[in-house]
Amino acid sequence: MTGRSAIISTFLFILAAIIAAVAVSVISADAWLRWRVDATKSRSYSLSEQTIDLLDGLDGDWQVSIVLVESQADPATVRQVDEVLARFNQTNDVLAVQRIDPTRPESLRAYESLLLAIRGRYQEEIDLYETAISRAVGEFSGLIRFAEENAGKLADIGGSSSDAMAVDLSTRAGALSLLASQGQLILKEVEKALRVDDSRPLPDFTRASTILMQALTQWAEEVDDTARLMANVGNVQSAALSEDFLVEASRLSIAADRLKRLPEMELSLISRHLQSGEAAILLSPDRAAVVPAGQLFSGMVSGSGERVTFDRRFRGEQLLSSAIRSLVDGVDPVVIFVHDRETSVLQVDSQNIDVSGAAAMLEASRMDVLEWSVSTEQKPRISPDSPACWIIIAPARRTGLKPSEGEQELLRVTSDLIAEGESVLLSLYPSLLPRYGQRDPWAQLVSPLGIDVRTGEVICESSRGADGESQVQMVQVLTEFIEPNPIAAALHGQSLALPLAVPLARGTPESQSSVELIATVPPSGRRWIESEWSPQSQQLAARGDQPAQAEPIPLIGLVDRRSPVDGSRQRVLVVGSGGWMLNYVADMVMPAGGERYALLYPGNHELLLSGAAWLSGLDERIASGPLSQEVARLGSIGDGTRSLWLWILLLGIPGFIALVGIGIWIVRRS
Repeated sequence: MTGRSAIISTFLFILAAIIAAVAVSVISADAWLRWRVDATKSRSYSLSEQTIDLLDGLDGDWQVSIVLVESQADPATVRQVDEVLARFNQTNDVLAVQRIDPTRPESLRAYESLLLAIRGRYQEEIDLYETAISRAVGEFSGLIRFAEENAGKLADIGGSSSDAMAVDLSTRAGALSLLASQGQLILKEVEKALRVDDSRPLPDFTRASTILMQALTQWAEEVDDTARLMANVGNVQSAALSEDFLVEASRLSIAADRLKRLPEMELSLISRHLQSGEAAILLSPDRAAVVPAGQLFSGMVSGSGERVTFDRRFRGEQLLSSAIRSLVDGVDPVVIFVHDRETSVLQVDSQNIDVSGAAAMLEASRMDVLEWSVSTEQKPRISPDSPACWIIIAPARRTGLKPSEGEQELLRVTSDLIAEGESVLLSLYPSLLPRYGQRDPWAQLVSPLGIDVRTGEVICESSRGADGESQVQMVQVLTEFIEPNPIAAALHGQSLALPLAVPLARGTPESQSSVELIATVPPSGRRWIESEWSPQSQQLAARGDQPAQAEPIPLIGLVDRRSPVDGSRQRVLVVGSGGWMLNYVADMVMPAGGERYALLYPGNHELLLSGAAWLSGLDERIASGPLSQEVARLGSIGDGTRSLWLWILLLGIPGFIALVGIGIWIVRRS
């Protein structure tokens, strides 16, 4: 073969190889030509024995529906959903399962059937709300007519009154005129809340009743004040009109009171979660439950160091079985947030130092949420049939070294709750008192339980910032919880952020048997315990002379002991971080593609959910995390091991290749 022929032959061979590679790539893109092999374990998903026993005991008409937008979900997640639903369906014939994509035409019939089934479970509630709302709409329409008829009369009386009273009555007459002309806007908002469309699959009866209740209450007070003001005018016309206003105010107050007495509606909660596009709906013969998408998928998981990974593992078996068990038991635990603030911690705060997001998660998990401000309110009465846990929200900052009156009252209430055998969750902030030779009262409160909390110290860690500069962080992010504990199993694999974390340790030897420590911070040369921390900033300028962390440091303590009151079991959960459940940490999100967002630290909500269930004695409702269900996982790699492999990769492999080359050269030379 000539040289030119060899070149042409080589060129054609390379071209044919490229064409063959492209053809294989294009053909293999079809899913039906691909074959997936799992060499590590069986591909068949297996339910736990606990879940199988639960499903076998179900009677009546049960249904599990996963509402999932398939185009926005990872294919692996969709496969996990289908596998779990298939195993549920095979376990008990009375349990019907389905996956619904509300954006696909072929799923619309199933979606509509699901909505009808949900409405059927709550038809009595719906009838009660529809009747009350319809009656309230009639009352508000009557108020609009009343405003049309009496705004002019009120203005005339104001014109004939003294200067000071004339201004007040004229202002109120103007408000009535505005109500007469624009009062229909309130009724349109009510209609909007009850309207069903693609964005709202079920009417929001709670929102509609709330709009009417607030409007009727406000105008009842306004009309009553106006009536009392006119009574002071001192003429026959104003006295007669005052009587009409008093009658109208009484009618409005009665209408608002009817709405206030309506029972809480579970259907509205289900409707709000369905609006997000993803949720699990469970239907029992007479009730329903919803599992939000934020719980079904673990969301964002921040790894140690500077890497962030995205995790969408489907937590179906654990969460669905937990929700089914709550429907079977019919027991709704009560969670009470105890604080010393004058404002509500359940309402959204401008600085995000509230627990509104955490409270919504608890309510979605069929827990009743209350709050108790020890400074302004009496202790709420809890039914003895409902398990309860008390979550203490300690003040984040002090104006001085001495606790305020509100904090002292909160300390007294917390001490009384523990002494009465109640289940309590305590989250502790670091304190400046130990630096000045004084004991932190919160650490003293926990000490008799067998847990030593070093609130005078904060765990710090050095890292590289976005600009490459070294910085010191005072927040610990954990993803591995390997302790044999139900709360640890629920947290394992989920990112938990604990700002201003303080070290925990076992206390007195006589109480150590009832104490378990979890959420351990592993040793690291980049981490140390700082006693000279600053309360004004969560960052320090430098590490100083503090030694590196050499021993594991636990951050969460669990106490399970005999109650000092009646000998039953008392549980206390102690977290060495104060702000972990507040919105500015627990509700942090990051983009998950498109217009979707995922929690940056889903473990914070999970700690609250599983902690509340554990404190209530409902261990069977704690849904284990997906990672804790897997076997033989490779844990964190230590700094020494990483350094060893770094040198092996940098010097060992090139050196080995060089030695092989030298050996071959020597052999050839000989």
